[in-house]
Amino acid sequence: MERKLKIALIVLIILLISLVGFVGVYSKGVFSYKSTLPDYELSSELTGKRITYFKVDDGEEEKIYDKNGKEVEEIPEDANEEEYTKENVKINAEENLKIENYEKSKKILEGRLNDLGVEYYNIRLNENTGDMVVELDDNVITDTLLQYLLAKGDFSITDSEDGTLLLDRSDIKNVSVVYGNSETGAVIIYLDIKFNDKGAKKLEEVSRNYLKVEENAEGDEGEDSSNTEQKQVTMSIEGTEFLTSYFAEVMTNGELTIAVGTGTDDNTIYQYSTQAEVYTMLLNNDEMPLTYKIESTEYFSSNISMDTLYIIIGAIGAISLIIIIYLIIRFRIDGLFSSISFIAAMAMLLLMIRYTSTKISLGGMAAILVLILFDAYFMKKILESIKENKTLENVKYTTYGTYLQKLDIIITLLVIAVVFTFMPEVQVFSIGMTLFYGIISLVIANLLLMRGMLITKYEITKK
Repeated sequence: MERKLKIALIVLIILLISLVGFVGVYSKGVFSYKSTLPDYELSSELTGKRITYFKVDDGEEEKIYDKNGKEVEEIPEDANEEEYTKENVKINAEENLKIENYEKSKKILEGRLNDLGVEYYNIRLNENTGDMVVELDDNVITDTLLQYLLAKGDFSITDSEDGTLLLDRSDIKNVSVVYGNSETGAVIIYLDIKFNDKGAKKLEEVSRNYLKVEENAEGDEGEDSSNTEQKQVTMSIEGTEFLTSYFAEVMTNGELTIAVGTGTDDNTIYQYSTQAEVYTMLLNNDEMPLTYKIESTEYFSSNISMDTLYIIIGAIGAISLIIIIYLIIRFRIDGLFSSISFIAAMAMLLLMIRYTSTKISLGGMAAILVLILFDAYFMKKILESIKENKTLENVKYTTYGTYLQKLDIIITLLVIAVVFTFMPEVQVFSIGMTLFYGIISLVIANLLLMRGMLITKYEITKK
């Protein structure tokens, strides 16, 4: 009875893994159910790619200065225009057009793409002009990515009245996104800014000078004795005012936590989280030393349509189904157990591909087919040996002895997987990662799940 329960438990585990791997896990959103698993990512050969040409901006911009030589954004309506001067200056000063800034700009773009979780990109720099060619997979977020790449990434905390600079991005150590809950259960998204030693000292001083002013109690004659005006600071990110406020307390820990937004539904929470992640990406990388503009964009569509892709997936599924039917017809219960472990292996492989963000390519699909045939070959050898000799001892040995006898094939596949994994080309990388994760999945499924079910079955038979 215990052995039957063991088999039932293994089958239940496999069923759960298979459901998660092939169907997914969904949670109820506001309007529909949403997958809680990472989405599959397709390579550029399946989705197309976007090549964008970034050019160092050679244009001019107008600067306005008051009579004291201080730059202002615009001339006030009631001001005397003769007291202001206007000047056209280069957006990128000539002295900044040098190889150091070109290379720094490229490094910043790479850092931003890495922080945004973009694994596959290619940036080519013209060291003579500073122009860059950025190659990205073309998908629904490509336009947004390009917008973020063009951002300068400036940060400032200034006096809200006269614009005096109090802190800037050189005072920041790192920035992260944190989450909290309100008393009503809403999710609050925060931007947590940690300052370096110099910035922490400046933050403490600024918070003392811009501390919330408490109103004094009224005197005996009913007059308010408080004449102190509340001073406020303005925090700006990427030239946009983020907030204007005062400090409720003196900041002595060198850390400033600012609420980005509050949400009670998935869509709102996602939007504020994305906004906070963008701020984090901008502030955790250096400010761009140069201003770029998009000169042109080229889109290269995939030669493979989605219909063709579905046909390929269907063909792989059909081959798998034929193998399963063959095993069950020829080897009966043993074939059923092997088929169950085979399904579990494929489900685990799909989960690994999801969670490791491995790009799915034609090469990766070919690797999956190789793994299917590889597993079918070994399962056939194992079941044929068991069919000839149905002793428990033979079952225990042959379920792993077959792999030991063909260790050269396994090692060859592992070597190919490891070598391909370190290749820069997405298609080759996809083959390597798929093979590697597939071998791990097959080892777990066959040497643990299938072997466990077969041994338990023959233990019951022996009794």
